[in-house]
Amino acid sequence: MDAMNALFERKWVIPLIAIIVGIGLGLFYAWIISPVQWVDGTPEQLRADLREDYLRMIIDSYSVNADADIAINRYKNLGKYAQDTLEAVGTNPGSVQAEALQNFRAAVEIFAPELPDQSSTDQNGASTAGGGLFDSVMKILPIFCAASAVVIVVGIVVVVLRRRSERSEEEYTEDFIDEPEYEPADLDLRFAEAIDSYEPVATFRTIYSLGDDLYDDSFSIESPTGDFLGECGVGIGDIIGVGDPKKVSAFEVWLFDKNDIQTVTKVLMSSYAYDDEDTRSRLAAKGDPVLAESGGIIELDTASLRVEARIVDLTYGEGALPSGSFFERIAIELRAFPLM
Repeated sequence: MDAMNALFERKWVIPLIAIIVGIGLGLFYAWIISPVQWVDGTPEQLRADLREDYLRMIIDSYSVNADADIAINRYKNLGKYAQDTLEAVGTNPGSVQAEALQNFRAAVEIFAPELPDQSSTDQNGASTAGGGLFDSVMKILPIFCAASAVVIVVGIVVVVLRRRSERSEEEYTEDFIDEPEYEPADLDLRFAEAIDSYEPVATFRTIYSLGDDLYDDSFSIESPTGDFLGECGVGIGDIIGVGDPKKVSAFEVWLFDKNDIQTVTKVLMSSYAYDDEDTRSRLAAKGDPVLAESGGIIELDTASLRVEARIVDLTYGEGALPSGSFFERIAIELRAFPLM
């Protein structure tokens, strides 16, 4: 269950599931509920072997009723393939009598000499039978959709299995939090001292520059043995003004812990946005508002992880917007520590 909760916390999972369901419903509707039905087709649209069978039946009928008009009209239904089909039947008459075939050829030469030959109308060798391109697409489409669905399902299974991998057996002996004789303020101080006493399990650095409108960095947190612990990252939280490039006035710094039920988020705001009460109140719905200051440290805690986000470099943009309202550049270092 924890693995599934972790999976659904990812931003791309819901759209991916929607795509899979959409493809499945579309195929079900198109192939089961309302499949394509051919109506008013002509013998010209048949396969070559079926066109030959059709022509043999025309010749047999003509040998019985000797009605040239009916026979020629039926022969014309073969369209551009009429002459080639007649030659194929001449090579392989099957059950057609030689005399009947000869009489039909004579009728064709008299009454239908103007029918085009396939070789003269399709010199590029392309299949021009009715719906040829459509038939090819309809043959390939189910295979493509099935292959895509398999790839997507395999990807989801891999992610789920990775989330379900067991946590590292390595234990950290900092058990000071459980000591009842300390007040909360003392515990925070001792925790900060303990954090400084050992190396983080992961350290990342992310840099945003004005013009990176798709900025959204995320990093996987793993134990020294390679077990998945969680994820953290930074993305665009809010913009100010209009036009390109986007003027970013706030970032979302977030931490996901596979052992926690929710993602912790704090909103790193420009000085102008932070001082504006309406903006600060609006962004508080995304996470705790924090003023961006060079050298400042933001702490995010979950059930078993703590991430320190330190602002290494900060530069505000200049222009028509108020001073300190949007970021020109910001560099953030993320350090992840286990709490257990």
